[in-house]
Amino acid sequence: MSESNLPISERLTRVATAADQLTATVQGQLGKIDKQVEAKSKEVDLVIQKAQQDIHQYLSAARGEYSHILLSRNQRMEPSDQNAITGFNTIYLDKFDVIKEATIHSSAQNDVDHTGNGIAKEFRDNVFNGYVNGFFHILRLKWLSSNSGHPSRFDDNWSSGYQQGAISTGCYLKMISGSVGGVLTPYVNYNNGWQLMGMRQSLNGASSAFNTSHSKLTFEGEGEALICLFGTASGFVNFEKKEWGIYPEFARPH
Repeated sequence: MSESNLPISERLTRVATAADQLTATVQGQLGKIDKQVEAKSKEVDLVIQKAQQDIHQYLSAARGEYSHILLSRNQRMEPSDQNAITGFNTIYLDKFDVIKEATIHSSAQNDVDHTGNGIAKEFRDNVFNGYVNGFFHILRLKWLSSNSGHPSRFDDNWSSGYQQGAISTGCYLKMISGSVGGVLTPYVNYNNGWQLMGMRQSLNGASSAFNTSHSKLTFEGEGEALICLFGTASGFVNFEKKEWGIYPEFARPH
């Protein structure tokens, strides 16, 4: 029987069946395309991941070759008296008490606990218990900011004339009370409240002088903290790998 002689209902049924078959064929092809796209997407993801790993490894190796020279003063943080740190330009504070809590030496057995508060052991237990090439102090700071409306800066060394190129500023900090501000942010959180604070600025031109913010670390209101190894060094320090220590300093006039 020809199509023209079929009842209209039968012809519609055959059309519907053909449409269903065509739809199934299209869906099958779409499924194959989706699988191919998914496979290619995974290949692209792997290529991107490999490229990112290569770039990260290259940058890590390049940064590892950077020389880090101290650009600020007195990273060992020797106090000049009970209210100041030698070489630090601390400004806009009504109160600033400086207490030498501990001195960290080459090994823990040589560390000195000046106050009996156990800060040297605390630092060794929670932050770093390896060899120290030299020594540095851990200070307890107590402050009260002035009401001048101007930031109370820990070390206002922006205009010292030495900070040019790619630079990094860092310190180890433990807040006891109050709060601090500035451009330093935590890169590593240790136990017992200690943090590795840091800030990095890349070299973004070849013909200009570069400098860091005035407000690397600022004091807000009234507070207390333990701090050590505050300073600014040349180059791009790898804070992510917990790299911050004592950096060599150029001989220069005071």
